Order: sequence, then C-alpha cells, then structure tokens
Amino acid sequence: MRRIQAFGPKDLRIVEVEDPILSSENSVLVDIQACGICGSDKWYWSVKSPAAMIAGHEVAGRIRAVGDQVHHLKVGDRVTINNVQGCGYCGECMAGRYVRCANGIVHIGNGFSERIVAPARNCLKLNDAISYVEGSLIFDNWGTPYAAIKRAQVKQDDLVAVIGCGPIGLAAVALAKSFGARVMAIDPLPERLEAAAALGAEAVFHPADNPEGGFKEQAETSGINVVLECSGKAASYELAQSLLKIGGVMIAIGEGTAFTLTPKTLIHKHLTFIGSLYATMQDGEEIQQLIVKGIIKPMSIVTHTFSMEQLRSSFGDIVEFRQGLIKAVMVIK
Repeated sequence: MRRIQAFGPKDLRIVEVEDPILSSENSVLVDIQACGICGSDKWYWSVKSPAAMIAGHEVAGRIRAVGDQVHHLKVGDRVTINNVQGCGYCGECMAGRYVRCANGIVHIGNGFSERIVAPARNCLKLNDAISYVEGSLIFDNWGTPYAAIKRAQVKQDDLVAVIGCGPIGLAAVALAKSFGARVMAIDPLPERLEAAAALGAEAVFHPADNPEGGFKEQAETSGINVVLECSGKAASYELAQSLLKIGGVMIAIGEGTAFTLTPKTLIHKHLTFIGSLYATMQDGEEIQQLIVKGIIKPMSIVTHTFSMEQLRSSFGDIVEFRQGLIKAVMVIK
C-alpha cells in the first residue's frame, strides 16, 4: 500500500510499504476512503528527521478484513474511526468513552495511508446517507465541539461565544445554533468570520475590535453564558474570562498555551471552567443522526479535497490555511 511519510522539514513523500496486518482478533483492517486534515497535523510539515509515525486521524473507509472475534462488523461495511483508543477493559472504555480511559489513551494515527488497522470497538458504522468525506469529520471535527457543548449544557436562548473559528470552531458555531443558542464568533481571519456568519453566528468580531463591548451592546446583555475557546491562544483565554457573565461557563478545547486564571476571577464571577477532549462513541452516533436529519451539514465547512498526490505537494498551503482554505480532506478513490 501507499502512505505519505515525512522525511524532514517540508519533505513529504509517497512511499510503498507492506499492508498492515490485524493486530488482534478484535481489530479490523480498513481501506481508507477519506481522511480529514486537522490543525494538529501541522507537526508533519516541520519534522527534523524521518518520522516513524504517520499523521492523519480523521478517518472513514470500508472494512477489508476483520479479526476472528469481531461479530458486529463485516467485510464491506462503511465505517468512521474514533481516533482515541483506550485500554478497552475499564468501565469508561466498556461504555465507549475511550477519552476517559483510566489507564491512559493512545491516539490512532496512520490516516495518511491507503489502509489502517484499528480496534473494532472504535468503528462506527456509517449510515448509507453519509459520504466518506462527511463520515471522516464525525469524531474529531464535529464530535469534539459537540461533546464540549453537551458538557456546558448549552440550551435554548443561551448566549454562546466561540473564540477561534477554524474547522472545530466553525462546527461549534453550527452545533450551538442547533441547540437553540445565540452565537457570536471571534477570529482574526475575514474568511472564517464570513463562514461563521453563514453558519448562523449573529455577530462576528476580530479579536482586536472590542467583541466584549460590541456584543453586549448588540445583544443587550451583561455577558455571555458559555464561551468555547477553540484557538489555543493565551489572549483568547483571557478574552473568554472577560466575556463571561456571572455564573458563566468556559469550555477549554484549544491546547498548546498557558494563561492566567486567578481564584479571584473564578470566585467573584462564580465561573465554571471545563476541559473537554474529543468525543465518545455515543457522541459520534448522535452526530451521525444530526447529519442524517439535516440538522448539521459537515460539508458546509469543507473548502478543499485532495488526492494523496495533491496532499503531499499542497500540505504547506493546507496547514497555513492559504488560498481561502478552511477545511481540507484527503480522498482516496
């Protein structure tokens, strides 16, 4: 099979390797049909030496082989793969909540390949109405903000701010709207703000344009009920604290930074601070049903698709979001 391997800075090559083999009697071999490119895949563009790990974790495909103890899936089934693997035996894993595994989690990569081996328990059968491209976005791109919004208990007429309108932030905008919330979106890129408005955000702001005062005036409110921080920027977390009203909820999705949060701020504003990582199998199934019912439309944020050959040569444009790119998916035919 072929896969895209990183050999050094800005040096991606398509290489031929042996097909992966089933790792256990409870695993499946999947022919990858689509793999979303996540912002966290940017590391692949700047490795210093040949990387043993293969990037890509937003995978959907068709089952090619199943282990002897796999009975709920068969060859030919269309599936999407939950990208977080737990131990498989603790109570959280038995409930399909691998992100909460008591024994630690492993991130399933290898998506920039033609085939992948994964635990059968991580596979969600796709409804016939859902394409492989849509399916590849279920667990991370849409499942991550969906799980966060559920944890924040967003409800009808809540005021929700989404900071950072990349693919996950834009999905958060659409999902918060589907919960009946009023949404404001904050991002420095005009094309992302346009996309957020198209997805239902009633106010959009550049972070330097006083979003706090602007939205309070426009919405006639004393503050925001829920802020979803999706950018992973310290300044965004500081902004989130100022936006929230007394009793508000801040959800941390964006990683990779450090910021100041004092006990005084938490106590005096009666804030709730919640971290949320990826999605459960149940979340994935619920996202699938939202797609089937037409409540959310994952393709609304997909601006580019690439073949494996195109992905190798265009990866710099993808990770730097050039040429109006918002969300890209690798497609294998």
